[in-house]
Amino acid sequence: MARDSSVLDDDETVYSADETTGDDRNNGLLHRRSYLKMASAAAAAATGTAAATGTALADDYDVIKLKANERRVITVGSGETFENKLIDCTAPGARAVIDAKGTNWTVRNIGFKGAVGDDAYFGVADTGGNTSTIENVYLGDGAERGYRSGLGIWVAPKHNGHLDIKRVNIQEMGDNSFYCSAPGTGGGGTVHIDRCYSKNSWVTHFRLAEGKVTNSVAVNDAEFQKDGRGLWAWSPGPIEVDNCHFDMNGRHYSIAAGANGRGSRVTVTNTQYNTGYHSGVRRANGSTVNFRSGNGTNPKDFVPDGCPTSAEEAAAGKRQSNGNASGSGNGDEGDNELENVILFDGDGAEQATRYEFSVDGAVEQATYEGASIDGEEEIDGGNAHGVVANWRDAFRFSGNLEQLTVDGPATVSVNGEEIDPADYGEQLPHVLEVVGQGTPSSFEVTVDGEIEFADGDAPTDDATIVSGTTVESSITDGTQQFRFAGTIADVTFTDGSARVSVDGEEIDPDEYGDAELLPHALVIDGTESSDPSSYSFTVDGKVVKSDYSGASIDEGDVIEGSAVRGTVAGWLDAYWFDGDITDFKLLGDASVDVEYNARDQ
Repeated sequence: MARDSSVLDDDETVYSADETTGDDRNNGLLHRRSYLKMASAAAAAATGTAAATGTALADDYDVIKLKANERRVITVGSGETFENKLIDCTAPGARAVIDAKGTNWTVRNIGFKGAVGDDAYFGVADTGGNTSTIENVYLGDGAERGYRSGLGIWVAPKHNGHLDIKRVNIQEMGDNSFYCSAPGTGGGGTVHIDRCYSKNSWVTHFRLAEGKVTNSVAVNDAEFQKDGRGLWAWSPGPIEVDNCHFDMNGRHYSIAAGANGRGSRVTVTNTQYNTGYHSGVRRANGSTVNFRSGNGTNPKDFVPDGCPTSAEEAAAGKRQSNGNASGSGNGDEGDNELENVILFDGDGAEQATRYEFSVDGAVEQATYEGASIDGEEEIDGGNAHGVVANWRDAFRFSGNLEQLTVDGPATVSVNGEEIDPADYGEQLPHVLEVVGQGTPSSFEVTVDGEIEFADGDAPTDDATIVSGTTVESSITDGTQQFRFAGTIADVTFTDGSARVSVDGEEIDPDEYGDAELLPHALVIDGTESSDPSSYSFTVDGKVVKSDYSGASIDEGDVIEGSAVRGTVAGWLDAYWFDGDITDFKLLGDASVDVEYNARDQ
């Protein structure tokens, strides 16, 4: 059975463990590694002059450049701050270790450049019962290849205070990325990991005995083939997990609890995890893993908002915009930084909210205030739109907010202050125009927002607004104009034809489908419970709302292209679709029924 061993000398941070392989078979006692040896007076002397020798000033941070085969230990004591350093370990055999012990210390804005060898980047503990901090650190260049070669952050057993680890990027460790479980058998200190990213590390990404992991991402890449657990919970707990993504690619458990012969307590909310390896969750030695609200099985690989993506970015103390939710793009420079954030908060709402907005700068998705990034939001230049229900969506942007439309109960804030969408442009910003061609034509148009006549007073002999989302009309000559919010979901001509344009650009009505031709039915039945159930799904074809099986058609359910989000509470919703369902998530007790070729039954 895997276990943490105690430290033999409190003046020396060491690691020794009996680990398991990917299939949890005992792998035997491994040799002890002294990651932060402090016995040499020469090493201590080198540490004391780290910032003064071998450094050069560059862009608001110092560069500490190590020589070939140099091993430098940088000590941080009680009340001290070590910040804004780029530590260059690119020379052969060069390595540096940060040894932070004592209490109320801070390490921030540190970028390591180059892969380390059989060593740890950090050995840390708050031994005074207070809070110490590690924030904005890049360890993404990894370690030299090999199982158990290189470790990210090691928290020593004597840690008895609290440690905040925020916005740290660790990749390609042969050992654990965040090894924070040892205090469970020692000082009993707590750890909070927030907005951190771990990718392609063996053994474990996030490993702790008591504390929290929030707004963070762990990934096993299929090409790299390292088998780290997403979260490894050691006793005693409790451990809280919120708004995380564990994408293990089927190579190991997303969450494994109870590692050292005793149970651990884990609570999971608003988290996406992979189930490909033995259903994704392991409970051992009486451990509990309690999945509460907002969880699903569609994890994504992205770098959390504010977490640095390069050594230079970390050392400078800022996350530059990469314009890519997955964090795989290159950073922009200087004035392109996205200084504003807009948050759509549907937390606690029983109804979905559709939103769209425009800015005169750039936009990218963000995990601000626990917002999710699920790929269903769409960004086109300075324009973005999506839907939010019992969760949050956020975007960082530059420039000014020019247009904002919100249809539903969600609240909106910009830079932390709630705003009124009515103060930002037209609430029905788009114009639909239908131009007659000289022959009588009847048509129906459905949008996923609201629609009304452009002048607000529909002529009774020409058109009738059937609901807030659909208009039925007939036309021979002349022009009819409508204002709407959202996107066009369906355009159907029952006879004749006419020219149709949206915001001045002509569209092809045939590209917007015909609901009557869609063969399959999906029913989400919430009639057995008055408690709300939220759902979302995507298809690889077309999808429209339906009254199949007596379903209601309400404005709270939102269709964005082939993606749908909605809520049922004492009623049922139904949809016609073609193709296949490619993703489905349900939060609540509603039942789901899919009937293929339902029209033929």
